[in-house]
Amino acid sequence: MKQSTALLVLGLTNGLLFAAGCTPSTEPTRAEEPVQATTTTAAPSPTPDVRGELVVALQRSQGVAHRYAVRGNLPEGQNVAGTGVFDPKKRRFQTTVSITGGKYPSAGSRIVIGTDSYSRSSDEKEWVHVDLKRVKPDDIFLRFDWADPTGLKAFTSSIVSVSRVDPHTYTGRFDPHGDKDTTSFLPVGAPSIVSLGIRPSPFTITTDAQGRVTSIKVELSPSEGPKLTMTTTMKDHGKPSKINAPAHAGEAADFYYRK
Repeated sequence: MKQSTALLVLGLTNGLLFAAGCTPSTEPTRAEEPVQATTTTAAPSPTPDVRGELVVALQRSQGVAHRYAVRGNLPEGQNVAGTGVFDPKKRRFQTTVSITGGKYPSAGSRIVIGTDSYSRSSDEKEWVHVDLKRVKPDDIFLRFDWADPTGLKAFTSSIVSVSRVDPHTYTGRFDPHGDKDTTSFLPVGAPSIVSLGIRPSPFTITTDAQGRVTSIKVELSPSEGPKLTMTTTMKDHGKPSKINAPAHAGEAADFYYRK
């Protein structure tokens, strides 16, 4: 049976639909070996926790300031490109995302400092300020989650299996749907797609000499159209950010704050 999917949009992106699927594999178990006249179970050799190592690397990057860039193709002939800076300790965030191709191209920028959010589309000169304290948590357009603004945390929890190719390269599969409480987390760094009913899909992750993530590449295979490939690169881990509020910003109208 063909899997069904759904797509939800956050902020600067547009609605898309896709479907994908794959089947995870199972590793064989080690057999017992006889020793002289007594049958015993051979002591297993230590097995490295590869998934745990990768999770630590992802969490290490999530927990410090860093810059990132996103590139990828999306359903319906669209492409995404974005850059951003995230500083969890200073509670500073800045991003610019553009969607090109397809029927609904768009582009815009957002700055978040504490509970103050500023955004503007590419065809507007003035920023609009939103008081995040007045925004409901379920508002998909205005809300902001300081625990996971780029979707990296949700991606980490979605990992199903991991293999290490070399000391700095990991491959595996992740669940694009995530858990029941997950909103959008793809592409990492420009989360806009929520998928439903999709089986685990492949990823490749690279790290640097300090064990910090430098790139995340994911692939999704739609039921129709070309394969979707999204790559997020990360750098400048731990370097202080220089993010300031816009010099001038208009206030959002009251109707944006739903009762």
